[in-house]
Amino acid sequence: MSKLKIKIPGKLYIAGEYAVVESGHTAILAAVDRYITLTLEDSWKNQLTIPHYEDTVTWPLGEELQAEGEHWTFTAEAINTATAYLKARKISLSPIKMTIETELIDESGFKYGLGSSAAATTAVIKAMMARFAPDTPLETQFKMAALSHLVVQGNGSCGDIASCMYGGWIAYTTFDQDWVTRHLPYKSLAWFLTNPWPNLKIEQLETPTLPFAVGWTGNPVSTGKLVSEIQVFKQEQPDDYQLFLEKTGSYVEQMLQALKEKNLPLLFSSIKQNRLALKALGEQAHVPIETELLGKLAEVAEKIGGAGKLSGSGGGDCGIAFLENEEQKLSLETEWEKLGIKSLPFHTGSTKIEK
Repeated sequence: MSKLKIKIPGKLYIAGEYAVVESGHTAILAAVDRYITLTLEDSWKNQLTIPHYEDTVTWPLGEELQAEGEHWTFTAEAINTATAYLKARKISLSPIKMTIETELIDESGFKYGLGSSAAATTAVIKAMMARFAPDTPLETQFKMAALSHLVVQGNGSCGDIASCMYGGWIAYTTFDQDWVTRHLPYKSLAWFLTNPWPNLKIEQLETPTLPFAVGWTGNPVSTGKLVSEIQVFKQEQPDDYQLFLEKTGSYVEQMLQALKEKNLPLLFSSIKQNRLALKALGEQAHVPIETELLGKLAEVAEKIGGAGKLSGSGGGDCGIAFLENEEQKLSLETEWEKLGIKSLPFHTGSTKIEK
């Protein structure tokens, strides 16, 4: 009997949030060592179990999973996309049982904002490819996961998909989503997987060695909702939005240069500037991107001698900070605790396949 265990890391945005939803714009992301684990084994019928939700769903071999309930949507779409790919390649299928367990929530069931839906989507694609088509290129697997995620969520850059798929630290440049959306109704899955996606670029980066801290504010948020609200601002104030894109692009390029050259002053400066740009965007759009607690998280980092900012869509969830040394990091974590910010002991994560 065949059995696989796929471990997919969560993700954190380091820089480039919101701008990265636009084609050709770049963000920096880090995978973290909190995982969604998918166990795949041969079975007498197709089954999907997520113990967190207690029930199990089944579907006929070679057909689509039609699951009721919002918590099944991302995994069901990923299963259907992977199945379509395997059938198009005329690869024989056999019944499987998939069990998905997560470390991307706290003890109370709240999400940390580490991209749980992206990790679950990625886990399904990687598991089914590892089982039935292990020769499938990584970029092809990314495209399948991205298409699945876009069909369900409707917006977003898919940077979280790239981070979960590749692991480590990456620079991710968003593909032309209008191009994808325009072709979705009449192009096959095979067409999408064999053709280059305009502007898409995924660059793997060296993991930084300087102290890096992650703080959770305890307030989970809906990324899709916040992104949609900023898109309204884009339509209403296009000039201000374009200025935000230009500034953010410059700060992300500076940060990439700083990481590659190990230039701490430039790194701290670019983080601070990206933080201010995101804060200003939220104020202009009347969207709570930098909450009061996320603002204090960053201010403490700067006071101690480092730099910090929100991570992801803001509105709550996590913030990050870079420090010069471990002593500063300990001071930071002590100050965060006084503010009610939970320090998360994360390190860089990677995708793992165990047989």
